[in-house]
Amino acid sequence: MSPSLPNTPQAGGPTAPPPSDAESRAQVVDAAKDVVRAANLRVTYASFQWEWCNDQGDPPFHGRVDVAFETPPGQSVSRQIADTLAARPGWAPGPPPGFQPAGDAVHKGGVMVLVGPGNYPDRGAVEIYGECRNMNDHRDDNQLADITDEVRGG
Repeated sequence: MSPSLPNTPQAGGPTAPPPSDAESRAQVVDAAKDVVRAANLRVTYASFQWEWCNDQGDPPFHGRVDVAFETPPGQSVSRQIADTLAARPGWAPGPPPGFQPAGDAVHKGGVMVLVGPGNYPDRGAVEIYGECRNMNDHRDDNQLADITDEVRGG
């Protein structure tokens, strides 16, 4: 199970209504596009999926995007990518408050980005987790959707 992001309204503000499926998807896909553009990543594959935010598999759910990208042989670029993102407007270094994930993290509001090594020596990986606020039932939506062209900008 992935890290669960908090379902917390802004301090002193009203509780926001749960996002639609389209809004939850856009939250993480738009963040993925921003990561790819900011770090000039050579994407080899990107996918979207729904994940539950509790141990029971019940709502709330959040969107997740995974991006694989090419890296120079023998070089780790995760810290450099995280630093590049943290320097962009709206992004902040580290995870959202209350999280201690492994890897190099940045966040934008309730969206968390983790950057680390990929499954192969010349690959890196980006994991993007949306807010745990989608109350629609996605228990049976366990298919990975290939969004490579969308994330590349094609």
